[in-house]
Amino acid sequence: MPPRRSSPAAVERERAAAHAAVDDAVAILRGHRGERLTRTAKAAKDFLTQVDLDAEAALQASLARSTPDIAFYGEEGGGADLDRGRVWVVDPLDGTINYATGSPLCGVMVGLLEDGVPVLGVIDLPFLGVRVDGGEIADVGALDEAVVAVGDAFHRGGSIDAFLALGSELHRRALRFRCVGAASVLWAWLATGVIQGLVLAHNNPYDVVAGHAIARAAGAVVTDYSGAPLTLGSRGALAAVPGVHAQLVELARDL
Repeated sequence: MPPRRSSPAAVERERAAAHAAVDDAVAILRGHRGERLTRTAKAAKDFLTQVDLDAEAALQASLARSTPDIAFYGEEGGGADLDRGRVWVVDPLDGTINYATGSPLCGVMVGLLEDGVPVLGVIDLPFLGVRVDGGEIADVGALDEAVVAVGDAFHRGGSIDAFLALGSELHRRALRFRCVGAASVLWAWLATGVIQGLVLAHNNPYDVVAGHAIARAAGAVVTDYSGAPLTLGSRGALAAVPGVHAQLVELARDL
């Protein structure tokens, strides 16, 4: 990873800005929890709500005030070119379907890119009482000692079979298998030792940038399915503790 251009003091200002923005978004999620929300279709088997839009607007406004020199990209509204310069990448409500159906498994994610490389992240899981901007993994030496999670693969269409086969194999070989419908939860759990590996069915920047930075800082190995360094152009994201990363890559190569 190329060295950061920002000074330590600037990094702390950016971290504080991310936390303050997340506070604003979390307040919106908390304020509307349990309401009957109108669902606006985004794609097959996917929707957004006004909470998604309001939380993204709050994140953008907060970050624009505190870091006007940094560009912005949100899940719902898009934004700046991600490959150049410094860009905030946000998911205002990760796990929308969970949130809309009453599940506590959802979160807010804010990540910072520098020339396409994740350098900072903050994830808040408001209904689990968890916020992370770093952490410490819990390494193990074998897959049968690891709890491994996967993301939803509903959008993969005809290519879903390989992902389902991966889930079946993880059920057989891992200590335990998890699928919770929110990447924010999986990244936070990996960085705090709750799980030892994750495989997402995609590499959407708003679902990956914050978690990539946090998990890497916590000691995880973050790659694509083949074990190559994860980039914005990678097909999908995989991250694990060092002790099981190679075994997980071996299972995920066909995705």
